[in-house]
Amino acid sequence: MLKKKILISLVIIQGLLIIAGIIAIIFGVFYKMSNNDNKTIIMNKNIGLNDVYLINENQYQQKLVKDNKAIFQIIDIETNELLKEIVIEKD
Repeated sequence: MLKKKILISLVIIQGLLIIAGIIAIIFGVFYKMSNNDNKTIIMNKNIGLNDVYLINENQYQQKLVKDNKAIFQIIDIETNELLKEIVIEKD
């Protein structure tokens, strides 16, 4: 009788752990999806192809000219994330 109770309690604990793991995976997937939606898209659609330069297979550089400033942005190709920005002002 005692062995049956121990085995049943172990099966119940194992089932609860499996359910907790499935819930954690679902929350992780939704968290990852919500993080991808919050990323800002840096690529400016008004930039011509003459102002975009491939640095290497993972990064490219785009040049913007605004208000007497030249802005150079280095962006990751896969994530479209801004890695570095250099601003040069005209006198």
